[in-house]
Amino acid sequence: MFTFGFDTDLCVMRNTIIVTVLLFIAVIGASIYYFSGLNSEKKETVKPLTFLPEETFLITAFQNDPTTDNIFKDFEIFEAILGKQETKQLQLLKSKLLRSTALQPYVEATEIYVSFHPEKDKISTLITIPTVDKIKDVDLPALLTSLEKSFKVNKQDTLGHTLFSMDYGAKDSLLYVTYVKDIFFASPSKELILLVLDNNKPKLDKAHINYFVDNNSRKAPLSVYFIHDQVKNMGSHILRSKYGKTIALFDNLGGQSAWNLNFKNDALILSGESETEHKKENYIELFSYQTKTTQSLYNYFPDNTASYLSFSISNNDRFKEDLRQLFEKRNELKTVNTLQENIQKQKGIHIGTDIGAILGSEFAVVEQSNQAELLFIRLKNKSTITSRLARLASAVTDSIQRFDQSNILYSLLGDPAKAFPRPYFTQIGDVLVLANSLQTLQEYQKDWRRANLLVGTLGFKNFEKIQGNEANITYFLRMRTSSSLIQRLLKPAYQKTFTNKDNYGYQDFFSWSFQISGNNGRFLSSIYGIFKSKAALGATPEWTYEFENRPITQPWVFQHSDTSQFIVVQEQDHTIHGIHPAGKKLWSTVFSGRVVGEAQQLDDRSIILLTDKDRLYRFDTSGKPLPGFSISLPATPTATPTIAQINNEQLIFIPAGRRMLVYDIQGKEVESWKNKTIDGQIHFDIKIQEGHVYVGTDNGHFYQYDDHGKLLKEEILYSTTFKNPITVAPNSDNKSVLYTVDTDGYLYTLDFVNKPTRRKISNWDSKTRLAFESTVNRNNPLMVSLNKKELATYSVRDTSKIFGFNFTQEVTDRPQFFRNDANSVFIGVAERANSLIYLFDEKGAVVNGFPIEALPNFYYGKIDYNSGNYLLCIRRDKKLYAFKN
Repeated sequence: MFTFGFDTDLCVMRNTIIVTVLLFIAVIGASIYYFSGLNSEKKETVKPLTFLPEETFLITAFQNDPTTDNIFKDFEIFEAILGKQETKQLQLLKSKLLRSTALQPYVEATEIYVSFHPEKDKISTLITIPTVDKIKDVDLPALLTSLEKSFKVNKQDTLGHTLFSMDYGAKDSLLYVTYVKDIFFASPSKELILLVLDNNKPKLDKAHINYFVDNNSRKAPLSVYFIHDQVKNMGSHILRSKYGKTIALFDNLGGQSAWNLNFKNDALILSGESETEHKKENYIELFSYQTKTTQSLYNYFPDNTASYLSFSISNNDRFKEDLRQLFEKRNELKTVNTLQENIQKQKGIHIGTDIGAILGSEFAVVEQSNQAELLFIRLKNKSTITSRLARLASAVTDSIQRFDQSNILYSLLGDPAKAFPRPYFTQIGDVLVLANSLQTLQEYQKDWRRANLLVGTLGFKNFEKIQGNEANITYFLRMRTSSSLIQRLLKPAYQKTFTNKDNYGYQDFFSWSFQISGNNGRFLSSIYGIFKSKAALGATPEWTYEFENRPITQPWVFQHSDTSQFIVVQEQDHTIHGIHPAGKKLWSTVFSGRVVGEAQQLDDRSIILLTDKDRLYRFDTSGKPLPGFSISLPATPTATPTIAQINNEQLIFIPAGRRMLVYDIQGKEVESWKNKTIDGQIHFDIKIQEGHVYVGTDNGHFYQYDDHGKLLKEEILYSTTFKNPITVAPNSDNKSVLYTVDTDGYLYTLDFVNKPTRRKISNWDSKTRLAFESTVNRNNPLMVSLNKKELATYSVRDTSKIFGFNFTQEVTDRPQFFRNDANSVFIGVAERANSLIYLFDEKGAVVNGFPIEALPNFYYGKIDYNSGNYLLCIRRDKKLYAFKN
């Protein structure tokens, strides 16, 4: 046995350390906007950058667009990164200094740079502002002292230059300013200003400056420049100990990156190009001549993923040759060849040909919140991998094997497989999953069986909306599961900032990520910070209403008077609450039993509902029962009551198992509807159309009655069962027909005249949840199915599929429908296992702001006559939340 001399630092150091780079890029992306209200044109940029010290972490440049202030003034991300206190100071500095009548004529047509530099226990900011016209030395003191209404100005001479200090009264508000070669340099650090002025100190390399100048986009509101060699310096400056393997991938990469900002109010997005020095020993260089490809392994990552690093290859032959050259450059090629030769002699299998040929073009390393790691490898042919690997591995359990030799995967994939010298592995579909620990792999198998996956989390769904899945390298860091790991890595000063929720908002980011794609020897690169905006739907409620017990019904919105509406909800102890649209309690009263189906409102605004304690209730908008109510029923109700006008009389039709109960609105049972023989259980509401009453049962018996309760016809559909509602709608001849779907996926059409017809819709199982929506689309009802994880909608008339959607968990709740202002319908779906709710429009698009964390049974629409749309939903804290959309 042998090793390649792998380092042994903690796995957490390998994957979470990259967050430091992202955080500081984010800081730059935010801060300069507070100086961006000036108008300028492009000027020569080389001279200002030549003053910057060699150890410059990041440089930003921004165009002086007069609209920038308005665009970004409410951009929450800036305040979250910079801090509330710092944000106010920057705004004051901009308005009192850069916008002053004394200075503005000199800086209004220039480009401003903000750069970041390391100092002891902090990172200091340098603002570099070339002036349009030269300011004479004799005029400068008078110009700056003219600002004394806003600042206290002092001056001193040092290194042959005049240094001004400006104090604007706030804590840590001292700013040092000097003017050299027609350029203002300003910083809160006097030491940094002196470093800039000292010509004997090393400065930025001209090659870096030229690259920045060439890639300075005048169209973007912000450009960011980063020298790759600073990765190591940044890591050592803010971390408690040496960085790990992930950041080590960028060691000795050389070169630089230039990014431009794309505006989005809930994400920080930087995209651009990266240039390297093409050093053969660097693993990243293997991808410079690849091209971006689709990455989809993230669909297999567990829910407790803290971070992942994913790789994909477009040209396998080029990758193999470049990997061979990397091994040769590292003096590892002989060792790799010896490994493969020995295995071929001992096992009769060639690693490169026999194993490499069946490995796919995508692989990824996942770090979990407990710091355990997994390696995922896409397979080309899932049917042959087991037999081939069996010759190189030994069975540990029925589904898990372990390699007999070490470093097989390293010889095929390179650096990402370093941490998996002799792993355990199992196969999930066309993906090989590997871990160093048997327990880690067994825990993953449980996660997979239970669908406890990263793609099912709200944060990742928000991430997917913004970042594409085509790249060669993707790094993803999930803040919720990585936060404690990051805190332990940061030095105390930076840890304090990271954990400060009062002044900062680092915990309000869902994730940080970057993507790299090969581009003919260079790279295209992007950085994403996905933010939990307080303005986003589901973030900041208009109001909340707290219950003592868990709510058990959806919120219903009913008319309260000619000028107002109100909300009705039942909680677990059977108390029903009447709630004002502003979230205040109107009344509450305890009912006997749990509400069955949905509550219904009559024309006189009284409300009808059924409970599972065999009670029929009718009460007014103040929660008081009407005379004669509640009424004891002779059977337990099983579905929502249907209220309809029959022979000029309003009647209440109640499904009650094997019985159909019919009452008038005074609570008296209607004589002509008594003792109707029903074969089977009525599980859903009764339909009434044009004076005819339609009933369906679970065992395939369907009834049509006239308006006096006389049975007109019974249709029996044998050898099948029905577990879903019925609907009645006009057919192409404008005659009412009944539609129903059985558990085998057939849609039946019954007109009670001709023989029923059926059409195969899909291969659904018996657990499929289905619902019809016919209030908006009366002539052509919408049929919505939820089969395990798949949502599908169909046109009932021609059974054409309108759209489909796949969830990550099996959906067990029936879909809901909400009418919108455009006389169309929204489809609500609750993914109970992940506590996520979705809202789809009729074309299948997820409504903006969804999914949202909430429990099943919610409401979307107006909550008062003149209100906008609201989401009313329940969360695990037993509160009703009202979110305005």
